Amino acid sequence: MDVILESKELPEPELKTFTENKVKFSLKRLIWLVRKIKVRYSSVSQSNTACNQNCIIELQTFDHQTIEVSVTARDKKVALEMGMKKVYKHVQKVFHKAQKYGRMSKNV
Repeated sequence: MDVILESKELPEPELKTFTENKVKFSLKRLIWLVRKIKVRYSSVSQSNTACNQNCIIELQTFDHQTIEVSVTARDKKVALEMGMKKVYKHVQKVFHKAQKYGRMSKNV
């Protein structure tokens, strides 16, 4: 599994290690289904609320399905945690649907 971190400004080393560890920990039971994960951080300008950090998580499974989740929160770390919860639920749904109908890829 590849974890790719993208950001407009240069990411801090501690944010990069936190992102990689959080992604691996969050998907540890379903890690074998995941081929590639892209995490993109950005700031939302001109927001009237305190939530101005955006985290976009794009995940590609081994059967070439793409799951994309976008979360906005106060902090980059909180946005990542909330996004990983959503991603985990989506991956579970895809896995159970594939098992139910017998469409699991032969590559997995």
